[in-house]
Amino acid sequence: MRFAGDAAALETTAISAAEFLYGARLSTKQGVIETARAFLAHFTILPFDTEAATVYAEIAVELRQQGSRISSFDELIAAIALRYDEAVVSRDAHFTAIPGLTVLSY
Repeated sequence: MRFAGDAAALETTAISAAEFLYGARLSTKQGVIETARAFLAHFTILPFDTEAATVYAEIAVELRQQGSRISSFDELIAAIALRYDEAVVSRDAHFTAIPGLTVLSY
């Protein structure tokens, strides 16, 4: 976890953390969930609150009206990022369909 400790400020969403922990919990390898929790301890977890819920509703309705819904989890992640004025780091191109969302590809 050297790279996590070297960064100035790492953030993720509560939704992304839940997805990460879900994957760790599925693992049959010893210690994976503990390692995952230790890794997440390096991050500020941005919560899903009422303001993010409002942004989510706007995103989901707009994408539905366009006929281009993405996964609800990704819509929630985008809503949290917009609510906190943060970028999303992702290889998933569908994030670019969300107006106002800054997407950093890797």
